[in-house]
Amino acid sequence: MLSSKIMIKLESLLTPVGDMALKRRARWIITQLQAKSGEKIVDLGCGNGYYLYLLNNVPIKNLSVVGIDSDANALQAINGYVRNRNINLKKANLEQIPLRDNSFDKAIISEVIEHVENPSKVLAEIRRILKPNGTLLLTTPNINYPFFWDPVNWFLQRVFHTHIKSGFWAGIWNQHLRLYTKDQIFELMIKNGFIVDQLDSLTQWCLPFNHYLVNYVARLFYGGNLPPKLARTVSKFESVKQPILIKLIYWLINTYDSLNDIWSESNGVSLVIKAYKDKEI
Repeated sequence: MLSSKIMIKLESLLTPVGDMALKRRARWIITQLQAKSGEKIVDLGCGNGYYLYLLNNVPIKNLSVVGIDSDANALQAINGYVRNRNINLKKANLEQIPLRDNSFDKAIISEVIEHVENPSKVLAEIRRILKPNGTLLLTTPNINYPFFWDPVNWFLQRVFHTHIKSGFWAGIWNQHLRLYTKDQIFELMIKNGFIVDQLDSLTQWCLPFNHYLVNYVARLFYGGNLPPKLARTVSKFESVKQPILIKLIYWLINTYDSLNDIWSESNGVSLVIKAYKDKEI
């Protein structure tokens, strides 16, 4: 278990996150990762480096962390949030990871596997770089997501067996080649040499049209269309004093999200998997 000191710091870092699905995934990843001093950890498809930022700021000493992504602009943006000589960034395709065999204790691949052309090849590469019995934490969108998260595609899938593939109204399907059921992701992990220890879904309760609200704010934020002061108050990378109105909005969102701690359902937004490298394959 992580120490109370680490958990208090983690909750403080998660405070400015307005995307409740991300907040729950991030908390799950850091707590299940159980990072220990001296370990080597890799974040695959690290994007703008949010998990690197969390690992950089929780009080765990002597971690050696690598972030890998194919997007040079995303990697460049990380330098604005993470300044640590023990965190290295590499530009690479996940089907050819430029790391040595059996060299990492733990790996994270979050909201990535649904984007790649060949998920089995990516998982084979992850298995190659993990040490014997190394840990993999994987998250991916659940095809059985709750109605309120993306009502448009929820209706299209169930009535017309289709979905919107691109653009704002693509919702949960935006830029995704596939979504997974629990059985599908379990079989994919087993087939590629992993022992699944935990498979759950997160964020069953969410605000109506939640995905579109999150997407709209993200477009404004990353497009530079918010006033600088307001942008800082909604940035997941900054803990700054928030105006009363923003505090009220966050309080409402967090209060609704707390339903997830009271009633558990099976159709959460995210599937989360904790697995170990199988020695037998």
